[in-house]
This record gives sequence, structure tokens and C-alpha cells, in this order.
Amino acid sequence: MEATRVLIVDDYDDTREMLHMILADAGFAVVSAASGSEAVALAKTCVPHAVLMDLFMPDMNGVEATRQIKADPRLRDVPVVAYTAQPAKAESEAGLFAAVCVKPCSSATLLATVRALTSPA
Repeated sequence: MEATRVLIVDDYDDTREMLHMILADAGFAVVSAASGSEAVALAKTCVPHAVLMDLFMPDMNGVEATRQIKADPRLRDVPVVAYTAQPAKAESEAGLFAAVCVKPCSSATLLATVRALTSPA
């Protein structure tokens, strides 16, 4: 059985590395991007089962990156989790994000959120 692919998007190396360790240790296949534009391109090639999206990045913010990912018919149903210290921004984008994990987020909460969004119905 193929591992569930999760795309991590954050402009901070330490955050990407921490999330990668948490998810990989739990059995997920992890790919990561350091910017919104890189995330859009990578999502189109790897077609993740879920995305953890930082909202505030320098080249393209997470809201715009999520909109571009969702514009691709193959990616329209991929759940995107806003991973942010400012949840109001994600919550103001009604329906765009499947969930919000507020930084700092416990590994248990993060894993529970990703598992809930990627488990077969």
C-alpha cells in the first residue's frame, strides 16, 4: 500500500524539518516546499493527499498558493490545513482550508488533523 503523501509548505527551514520528522515518524511520505510558488509547482507533480500550508511567506502567501492549488482539477479535493500563528487569516477565507492548526501545534493535534483528513471515509 502506498504511503499517504503530505506536502509541507513553510518558509522556515526549522519548521519544515520539525514537521517532516513528526509526519515521517508517523509513516507519512513527506515532501516540502519553502515558498508558495514552489508549493504550487510541487503539488502538481507529486499530487499530495494533504497539504500543511503556512500562510505568511515572502513570495506568495499561503492563501494565494492554496487558491492556485485548488484551481487545478486534479488537486481541487486535496485538503489543505492552514498551519499558522494567526488563525484569523485562515478563518476569514471561508471554505478554502479544511482545518487550521495554530502554531505552536502539538504533534498529537497535528497528526490527528492530518489523519482525519486523509483517512478513507
